[in-house]
Amino acid sequence: MSRPLLLTLVLSAAAAAGYVAYRLVSAPAPEVTEVPAAADAAPERRLVDELPDFYLDDLDGQPTSIRSWPGQPLIVNFWATWCAPCRREIPMLKELQAANPWLTVVGIALDQDDPVRQYAAEMEFNYPVLVGQADGWEAANRFGVEFYALPFTVFTAGDGHVLGVHTGELHREHLDNLLAVLEDLRAGRADIEEARARIAGRQ
Repeated sequence: MSRPLLLTLVLSAAAAAGYVAYRLVSAPAPEVTEVPAAADAAPERRLVDELPDFYLDDLDGQPTSIRSWPGQPLIVNFWATWCAPCRREIPMLKELQAANPWLTVVGIALDQDDPVRQYAAEMEFNYPVLVGQADGWEAANRFGVEFYALPFTVFTAGDGHVLGVHTGELHREHLDNLLAVLEDLRAGRADIEEARARIAGRQ
């Protein structure tokens, strides 16, 4: 084989390998239509007792603490634009926020800034949205529970105690149960441990 032909083959192979690597790195995340981990199959709970403090940028690029809503119960919903179950539950979370101004839904998008801002403009969120990729995953892990799927939601009481988590898509019955628990906490009909048991489905 002549040297020019050998050089051509080597360069062609290198170019092909470079293209494949580029596609693997730059390709968008795949559409998620099913959540592999259901709530009943969630990892063993090792929840932190109180809401950890961390900062993520809001949609305007301003660093925002997750503790920016003192005195209000939080529904901290981790999601992404490419996650179909996440998109399905967002309208329900908007309805919940509109009907219950005494609590705050906080969306945390584990995604790139531009897709999140575009989706937020279309969705017209009525609750705060924070954005972070690696920082967002790190924030989720600070709640003390390993998780392997989106969406992932954390519930807290108004005093900052973490009540529980839900891995997978939220449905109406999950939010109805949460509202009943939070109402009983506010009225003094339940304490934190009872509330955690009810969120976990043990009562």
